[in-house]
Amino acid sequence: MIRLIALDIDDTLVISGKPVSERNAEAIRKARKQGVKIVIATGRGFAGSAPIREQLQLNEPVINYGGALVSDGVSGRALYTHYLTEAEVRACFCAADTYGLHAQIYDGDAVIFRAWNKFTEAYTNIMHLPYRVDPDLLNGDLTTTPKVLMYTDPARVPEMIEKVGAMLPDSLHILTSKPGFLEIGSKTTDKATALSWIANYLGITREEVAAIGDNTLDQTMIEWAGVGCCVANGGDGVKAVSDRILPSCADDGVAYYIETEVLA
Repeated sequence: MIRLIALDIDDTLVISGKPVSERNAEAIRKARKQGVKIVIATGRGFAGSAPIREQLQLNEPVINYGGALVSDGVSGRALYTHYLTEAEVRACFCAADTYGLHAQIYDGDAVIFRAWNKFTEAYTNIMHLPYRVDPDLLNGDLTTTPKVLMYTDPARVPEMIEKVGAMLPDSLHILTSKPGFLEIGSKTTDKATALSWIANYLGITREEVAAIGDNTLDQTMIEWAGVGCCVANGGDGVKAVSDRILPSCADDGVAYYIETEVLA
């Protein structure tokens, strides 16, 4: 029996910039009425995931920044953290500068970058996040950085993963989320480690957990969960390790899973 469902947001639960569809929202409401916990597992921060959580009226713990942070679903208080070291953050920016990529970090719910550009304008407008432009960013306090996000032309992602990865310390990995996004975090923490922590916190076994995602940022939790699912628009590598291939995000794959395997 599934007692907890972990859901990625972008391109899994919602098409970016849009609210949760009525079908997905109704399926989630029905599952919660049956006692199923719904955990949002996202690369976004707590504030960035707030519109989704508020629409669904969720209060369960939230996986933020790809697993580097678990937040209390009501207060936003950090329950579990794993930050990058200052040396790791500087290595990321060195690699970004070498290949002319935009890079940004996060401080709580605020995004910090060194210069304003087309990407930062689009990103902050879509995510509705507070931000700070700090040309001297690398000389500030970097000790509470959960991840570094880089952006490149989506067509260059495989090339940049190889080239940037070669410049990073072995303690870091590069995962992907939205097209062109390179999500850089610690190899010792990811959505799977965070989801395992939450399941233990809630007294739920691995076999009672389902996870649904679409990209490599979701892959570890899909592999870890008792039932791992990838939506049809997800990456081939993620599909290869999934127990279920669901309809696409646009076709309400989350609702399909809940309707056919949780509520049935």
